[in-house]
Amino acid sequence: MPGKPDVLIVGAGLAGLALAHDLQVQGRGVRVLDKSRGVSGRAATRRTPPSAPQYSEARLDHGARYFTARHPRTVALAESGVAAGWNRVWAQGFAAWEDGQITPPAQDGHPRYAPPAGMSTLGRELARGLDVQTGQEVSSLERLPGGWRVHSRDGVVGETERLVLNLPAPQALALLDPLLDETEDLEELRDTAERLRHVAYAPCWAAGVVLEQDIGANWPALSLKGHPVLDWIAREHTKRAAGHPPALMLQASAEWSRARLERRPDELLPELLSSVADVLGEQVKVNHAFAHRWRYATPERRVSGPCRWDAQLGLGLCGDGFTPDEHGPRVEAALLSGWALATRMGGE
Repeated sequence: MPGKPDVLIVGAGLAGLALAHDLQVQGRGVRVLDKSRGVSGRAATRRTPPSAPQYSEARLDHGARYFTARHPRTVALAESGVAAGWNRVWAQGFAAWEDGQITPPAQDGHPRYAPPAGMSTLGRELARGLDVQTGQEVSSLERLPGGWRVHSRDGVVGETERLVLNLPAPQALALLDPLLDETEDLEELRDTAERLRHVAYAPCWAAGVVLEQDIGANWPALSLKGHPVLDWIAREHTKRAAGHPPALMLQASAEWSRARLERRPDELLPELLSSVADVLGEQVKVNHAFAHRWRYATPERRVSGPCRWDAQLGLGLCGDGFTPDEHGPRVEAALLSGWALATRMGGE
């Protein structure tokens, strides 16, 4: 087991990485654990091999679609990424579909950013210089005098004085609930757990489709209202550099996804492909396709406040299940939550 960090963060999503970066700047020793093979959480990008000699590999954002920036620090991050070349403005609004009619986007002047190499680029940029250990699925927590011990199914993966959970509420509760039976005074922890129980998520089935040829459309993405299956269609190659194959990213509505949450991807993919053909009025010529389920895609009910920090226990929580501002759950909310927790922990 590596040396003991000052802070151990479970979850390498954007909030956890934003927190880790700021804590490291403060001079703290920080380690981030994640069960996945990479970082960024739901700001995820799936790669597929080249579909033809003239094309590069396909990069499909099957989680977060893009990100926006309203707060000065997020604007600075986004625009510095544009200057450095890892970020770009993808659009300033999206066409809308309703009752079979497509209306052009309202140009509100508000940038929607999408890194050319995929949304996971944002997490990789935040993770630069950090101690991030992937493939580490945390299964339980143990309280120690003055700290914490973190276990995986394979054994102990870390000890620390301060622990932060950057996880969807049900996953955080699975780790916290066994601690609530302890006899010590844990009122603040119990209060945090009760708040987390009120968090609710909309699920989402997503499908990435590499095409043999582009569809007959001139919009980068289409937001659907009232469709029985789909909520979003993006021409994913419009985010990318020249040489990327034509590709679509489909996201189903929360209602449709919730009703089919436990179905297999191969069972649902044909229905998703049929639905996009219905919307577009043409059959899509598929080279490669996949479906992916997000059980905790978008928070529908969140915890009030930007984050939680219990200095006595040395325990914090952050993520897009919190409300750091009034603009709703999105990529920026996760970043703001992580930065807010770093400020609170730095004030000890």
